[in-house]
Amino acid sequence: MSGLFRVSHTINLVPDVAIVIPNWNGQNLLAEYFSSVVHAAEQFHRRSIFEVEVIVVDDSSTDGSREWLHDNYRDHKMVKILENEKNLGFLRTVNKGFEASASDLVFLLNNDVQVEHDCIEPLTNHFDDPSVFAVCCRAGRINSERLDGGGKIGRFERGFWRVFLNYETAPGETDTELISFYGSGGYTMYNREKWMELGGFQDCLAPIYWEDVEICYRAWKRGWKVLFEPRSQVRHMGSATMGKKPMRAEMAIVTERNRLLMTWINLHDRTMLVRHFAWLTLKLIGSALSFKWNYLRSFSRALGSLSKVRAARSIEKKQISVTDAALERKFVEIVNQQGIHVLATEADEAAFGKMRDAMAARRRVG
Repeated sequence: MSGLFRVSHTINLVPDVAIVIPNWNGQNLLAEYFSSVVHAAEQFHRRSIFEVEVIVVDDSSTDGSREWLHDNYRDHKMVKILENEKNLGFLRTVNKGFEASASDLVFLLNNDVQVEHDCIEPLTNHFDDPSVFAVCCRAGRINSERLDGGGKIGRFERGFWRVFLNYETAPGETDTELISFYGSGGYTMYNREKWMELGGFQDCLAPIYWEDVEICYRAWKRGWKVLFEPRSQVRHMGSATMGKKPMRAEMAIVTERNRLLMTWINLHDRTMLVRHFAWLTLKLIGSALSFKWNYLRSFSRALGSLSKVRAARSIEKKQISVTDAALERKFVEIVNQQGIHVLATEADEAAFGKMRDAMAARRRVG
């Protein structure tokens, strides 16, 4: 880590790294995975002498989460428990956690993430570069060999950013800087000062979805970087809270609404905007003709936030230092670099895993 953070630690006596975990009715998840987070924090502190705080922000849980946290971690010197008086939703709960921290760096984790003991340090090392906004982990899936998240490739296709395609690289394969369109809000570390300058997750996207993509999109366009660090390993259950059945239909509508809001706030290239509205028109017509009303509901809700969109868009247009077209070119370039493996299918993941294991076996023999 940089000298800047060491000075902060020595003079101000504030934690250098905070781990923020939002929780809503996740007692079973905390019981399963929270100890791995605390263990990783303790290991990092012992190896680096940097201070670490673990902030759990409970979003008015009713399942015993608060009681479990107090019973098991009330006296732990690293753990800080915050409690929302009323349910605020994921996005606002995360923002509250960042505001409560005095740390230089904030590692945002979901409550369903299992953290490897040596996960934190490789993330922190990237912040010696003052242009770095965020660094995301490599995430496998719990109880599966599938990849949950690698480096994320951004492609502008059919009028929208497509951002969920993963890539991986094996150790020693490339010296290319491993950029990512965004870092998942479930397992990414952020420069807190830059986060606060951006105003945190965009409030009009509350309660959840696309907020992690949107904030990284804004960061990229301000000239900052989002990186992928495959040495930092976590495992993620995924949709353990928001995937509950009563929420799925509503969340599908919110997801599409938020993708529209993100686009309307941050897409400024005129040619790309024309493409966006052309494809949006086709999607709306198709939704109406097929009597599939959810997309129309998403669009209607997005229109209801136009005043907030205009205000946010006005701010972002004044801050642009990287154009949409230039950002798109960055990700066209990285997929063509040697050692970058785009994983479009499960078969791609399996082939990459075999290659990586073979390389590791050869290194052990050598």
